[in-house]
Amino acid sequence: MKNRFIIFTLIILILLPSLPRPSHGKGQVMEIDALFGDFKLQVEGKYFPHKETFIYDGELWVPMKEIAKALDMGYAFDPNKRSLKLNSHGKLNIDDISKEPVAYQRGYEIQAKEKNIAELDRQIRTFEGRWTSNPSEVEGVIRNIKVGFSDIDVLLDGKKISLDRDPLLYKDDVYISLVALSPILYITPDLEGNIVNIDGNGILAKKPGFNNVANLTNFRDSLSLRRDRELAELEKKKKILMDVKIPYEEVDSIGDMERYLNRHLGYIGKLPVDIGLRSGGGSWYYLDIEFGTRNISRWRNLTRRDVEAYVWDIFVAITSLYDEEAKIQGQIINPYRSRYNYVEFDTRIRNIVFKFIDSKLDMTEKVDPQFITDLLEKRLGRYYKEYFDFTARISGYDLELIIYPDSRYFMDRWNVHNKLSFLKEIDYIIKEYYPGLRINGVIEYPGKDSIQFLIDDGKVRSPDLERETEEFLNDRYGLFKSGTLRIPMEYKLHPTNLDDYKLLVYMDFDINDDRWNKTVEGALEAFLQDVISEVIGLWDMNIFLQAYDKNQYIVKEVIKTP
Repeated sequence: MKNRFIIFTLIILILLPSLPRPSHGKGQVMEIDALFGDFKLQVEGKYFPHKETFIYDGELWVPMKEIAKALDMGYAFDPNKRSLKLNSHGKLNIDDISKEPVAYQRGYEIQAKEKNIAELDRQIRTFEGRWTSNPSEVEGVIRNIKVGFSDIDVLLDGKKISLDRDPLLYKDDVYISLVALSPILYITPDLEGNIVNIDGNGILAKKPGFNNVANLTNFRDSLSLRRDRELAELEKKKKILMDVKIPYEEVDSIGDMERYLNRHLGYIGKLPVDIGLRSGGGSWYYLDIEFGTRNISRWRNLTRRDVEAYVWDIFVAITSLYDEEAKIQGQIINPYRSRYNYVEFDTRIRNIVFKFIDSKLDMTEKVDPQFITDLLEKRLGRYYKEYFDFTARISGYDLELIIYPDSRYFMDRWNVHNKLSFLKEIDYIIKEYYPGLRINGVIEYPGKDSIQFLIDDGKVRSPDLERETEEFLNDRYGLFKSGTLRIPMEYKLHPTNLDDYKLLVYMDFDINDDRWNKTVEGALEAFLQDVISEVIGLWDMNIFLQAYDKNQYIVKEVIKTP
């Protein structure tokens, strides 16, 4: 087992920058700077007398004579032969089917989980503005000391063992890193402030409350699962409170979820509503949202944006608190005619599609760039496993949009199909709220050429992606084959207006060549039809194609519309 002492990670991070590296002296002596913090050692919660201990090179070094005695082990050090013999009296006679390694491993796992739980709880309490104590910190002073080193053999039960860190000689005793000892002696140290408790895991030291290692292992298996659930619940709570920013409650049933929605999302703006929630198969959930006729004026003061944001909040609450795979479908019911709906909504591929059938709402609204930014962050902050940030502002009648991929993978590895699909998805989302809005945008990543684009009347145009389209065509359709004939092809794409492209095809072939015939010409036409279909699929444009031979003679002209 090569696990390092997880609990000392914080100490390592704190101390390593400030502690000098070893300064070697003559022979087998060196000077080191070590942190002495009046550390108190205990085994299974009981203190035992010991020489001073210190932190050196980010790890706690302990005197083996007292450690061995506290763990009921034999100890014999021969300074002349430079050998240390430890005797576990058969307790560490462990084979592959023994329970001891499992008990030890579970101890480490539980310790790490409990540290994570404590840290998450501290973060949540701090976010909520509640008082929280700082984690215990090691206090002490740094002293320069001389220690012996090198060629100290350590034997356990008669067999030489290998330690991650070489032992040191200090004050007539062998000092060994507690981190290095852990997997050798199956002990689990835990540091709180200046107190170090050594958990013997029922092997070298009896575990209070447990008759044997098997009982301890069974208990820890169960405890580890409980800590997993606690950790998952706290992580969910942190995400909801700090990221989603909705109230957190434990929700265990569909009834709990319905009560939560009515308690925390019982208003659309100032309009009180009643929410009915029922479940269907395949993670589908159905919502009926109702309000009384006496509140019709409050309904009419709402906007489409208010209603859609409200339904999205419901969706986020259900997926965050109850079912991550949830899909919702429902309606806001007309209070005068219950068989008719003001609004209907339905989930489609993690997106919510709305129908404002006869909502009586004011659907005209001034463009709000912050709303668009928030909307894109919510809906497209993660797309095809890539993360994005967005910045929007209004310039004249247009929206200026800047997109920031989280990594260069988007710029380098995404193909032109995926990039255009991403931009079309942006247009689809924005036009739900602002159907006629023209978008001037740019995708930027440090050190990479930016991608300029325009979205107008549902069509995406981008000189940079046009060049990528040419590269794609040259890569996929760069060689025309007919029988034994192989003709290299090159493509150039030129927009002539918002609806039309000219696609120029240059063939490295002279059609006066004897190999040119009707069969080849027919195969070329079918080949170019595939090329045109590919371009139309990408750009949704009318395509005027002209193919030239190497002498600039027009071989083929084709016009095709979507």
